[in-house]
Amino acid sequence: MDVKRFLPLGGIAAVAAVLFAIAVLGGNTPDNDASGAQVSAYYDAHGAREIAAAFLLAASAPLLVIFGASLAGALWPTEVARPPISELVLLAGSALAAGAFVMVGLLTFALVDIPAKSGADALQALNVLDNDAWVAFNSGLGVMMLGAGGSLLARMRLYRRLGWVALALGIALFIPVVDFVALLLTGVWILVTSVMLFRERAEDRYAVAPRMASS
Repeated sequence: MDVKRFLPLGGIAAVAAVLFAIAVLGGNTPDNDASGAQVSAYYDAHGAREIAAAFLLAASAPLLVIFGASLAGALWPTEVARPPISELVLLAGSALAAGAFVMVGLLTFALVDIPAKSGADALQALNVLDNDAWVAFNSGLGVMMLGAGGSLLARMRLYRRLGWVALALGIALFIPVVDFVALLLTGVWILVTSVMLFRERAEDRYAVAPRMASS
């Protein structure tokens, strides 16, 4: 069995893990203006569920990196001696996004662990950081999508539409208001790309498509 063929499915697993952790296990977490007592009461009541969400978010990190590495490897041109910038940006972005999800998992775990060990101010500060952590993972995913878009558009034939979508989403992830829609669509893009890489053994398909001269 060719194990490498299944590595792109890490994208599907990463999206599923993040969605389940945030949408199902995360529940209705306290807002930024919640008091320390409200934050403490929520995490006391939902501690087990939030810890499970924290570990799922952490588990999504290697899955996302595996997906990013699989895509970069599929697009990496064998005829180019030096590492292509776009593929390096793709790899760096997947690592940044993975680190952001680990950070969110850490903050969530700390919110469950800290109520009996610290005061209201510390709880409020952690809660604000947890709620505002979207800035970190939006930025990481934005870098990843810009790299993916550049890599795909450097190809003259294969999946250029997918590249344009990735580039547009990468830009939108840095724009306030539209970044939330871009985040949801990025999840869809990862799912679609994961399936395409898995079904078509992208390492072989992309290898035959020449890159543009500017790459």
